[in-house]
Amino acid sequence: MLDLRQLDLNLLLAFDAIYQQRSVTRAADVMCLSQPAMSNALRRLRELCGDPLFIKSRLGVTPTLVAHRLADYVRVALESLRDGLRMIPAARQNNPLLRISCLDCLQPVLLDALLETPHADWQVRFFQPRRRDALQELASGKLDILIDIDQPLAGLSGLHKRSLATDHYVFAYGSALKEPPRTLQAYLQQPQIQVSSRRDGLSPVDLQLGLKGMRRTIALTTQSTLAAKLIADRQPFGLSLPSRVASALGMQQVPLPLEDVVELKLALYIEARYRFERSREEAMHCLLRALGDPPGPAITHPLWERACSR
Repeated sequence: MLDLRQLDLNLLLAFDAIYQQRSVTRAADVMCLSQPAMSNALRRLRELCGDPLFIKSRLGVTPTLVAHRLADYVRVALESLRDGLRMIPAARQNNPLLRISCLDCLQPVLLDALLETPHADWQVRFFQPRRRDALQELASGKLDILIDIDQPLAGLSGLHKRSLATDHYVFAYGSALKEPPRTLQAYLQQPQIQVSSRRDGLSPVDLQLGLKGMRRTIALTTQSTLAAKLIADRQPFGLSLPSRVASALGMQQVPLPLEDVVELKLALYIEARYRFERSREEAMHCLLRALGDPPGPAITHPLWERACSR
């Protein structure tokens, strides 16, 4: 029988990461280790278990029968340990660093909510990585909290999400535009500012219009909603924005003159497998309230239950 005194807890974390990621390389990224270090951990695991555990395949590695049998026990043990670690005083860091990715227009709203929290001592850093990289940066520990469009988490172990209240697109305008468009024709002809972090690609509004063979008049494109607001106060341009974003910018807004409402579903994401800081749970709770956390949400992980019950 295996002597537990010979077992390094880090090996169980490595096993769990490889099992969930089905890749030594991705597991190393999630654990913030080099690939040689992760490969060495796998070698030690194989020696302890007397089994290959993971077999190389075209897409990464495939667990053996022994690995499948062991995985559930390891996961339950780690979850129990995480729950216990969250209860100790050291789980609440002093002056914790909080790295958040969200739309730039939401940053003042979220920062104000964080600073108004009693005993708030967070060192807040806002980042905007490329959307295709954001979830991976969260999984690898480069981000703490991500607020982005609601999307599946398939293949990204250790990430948990909380869906936010569904938003909808509106026509937003500043002080330079005296009258917003009231008809579809006027809306399509109205020069607008497109806000996008991508060089190309269509917004949900453009996708819906495109299905009907229509398109907006885009006067210019910018990556910053704050810059777009500044321009809209000086030039008679409009914007098609989510209502929550338009409100955060302090812009006037009217419904889009379209037959169907164009919805936007956002979610808050957090990595909850390898880090247990209580301060992040407190920050999540604060941000969810600032974003209008909907009543009766689905609980996807015990972490959410504790954060939302306070």
